Amino acid sequence: MIHHIYEHYHMHVKELIPLGPYKSFWIRNKIYVLVPIGEMEEEVLVEMKKLSDYMNQQGDITVATFVPTIHGYYVSEIEEQNYCLLKGMRTLERHAMSLGSELSIFHKRGAFFPEEIEQLSRIGEWKALWEKRLDQLEKFWQSQVMNHPSDVFDQLFIESFPYYLGVAENAIQYVVDTEMDDTPQLTDAATICQERFTPLLWHQTKRLKLPFDWVYDHPSRDIAEWIRHMTIEKKKDWEQTIVQFVTDYERNYSLSSFGWRLLFARLLFPLHYFETVERYYQTGNEEQKSIYRDRLEAILHDVNRSEQFMKHFYGSLRLPVDKLGIRKLDWLS
Repeated sequence: MIHHIYEHYHMHVKELIPLGPYKSFWIRNKIYVLVPIGEMEEEVLVEMKKLSDYMNQQGDITVATFVPTIHGYYVSEIEEQNYCLLKGMRTLERHAMSLGSELSIFHKRGAFFPEEIEQLSRIGEWKALWEKRLDQLEKFWQSQVMNHPSDVFDQLFIESFPYYLGVAENAIQYVVDTEMDDTPQLTDAATICQERFTPLLWHQTKRLKLPFDWVYDHPSRDIAEWIRHMTIEKKKDWEQTIVQFVTDYERNYSLSSFGWRLLFARLLFPLHYFETVERYYQTGNEEQKSIYRDRLEAILHDVNRSEQFMKHFYGSLRLPVDKLGIRKLDWLS
């Protein structure tokens, strides 16, 4: 692989070092990361490059930018796989800002991107995407019911799906009501978000931000997914950690009532349940199936606690729901 890097980029690489799931190398004060991109479409890559260049130009040196080959291309074929090479600065390792503050500054910068984004845009699409996913799983559930399976996972899925169907429909309706009843503010502008923001995402790459993790969406997406991860992991003092994260975020970039309602809807949508069921049926690996079986059992065991968390969510963050005109869900009261 080192030979191929020289061939494509004329860079003398001594060794490749793991960086999260990627391979990386250092040249002077810069880190270079090789990212396998599979069959990613050119239009998607173009938007990622535009966004990463923009963020870098705005002063965010934690964002990695694309490196062209010696022939001026941004994709290289190495050992029959397509790769992009990205570079970042060494100063990342001395980063001391809290994650909530860092995310809010990132969102604030990203919200001023001047061009239109199409391929990476998910803004306003949650309802349609969730409905499609729900319809697909409901059809599959109906077919499973007809088959009368005896497998433990099948039975757990058959028994639990009607409840999660109801929860998902509530989340979808909450988005609909928010869009009808509330008015987006300046902080509701689309910005650069991560496909799935967790406490591990930036940590695994030592705070280097890779555009391959990005989508263009409402900022509440990242906060909701980070909180979701915390509620599933439930590490020591996780509830206090959530409050601190949100407090740090809001110091730089406050959510409007519209944003808070979208965040609540996204948290309410049972993404972890959907993913666990979908992945169980997609894999042929028995070891993986066992992991997903345990995960589903844990999710179902946690239903009451999850309901309690959502019931007290606004209160735990001390949000003035009456002043903001935020509606609570009757079935959670």
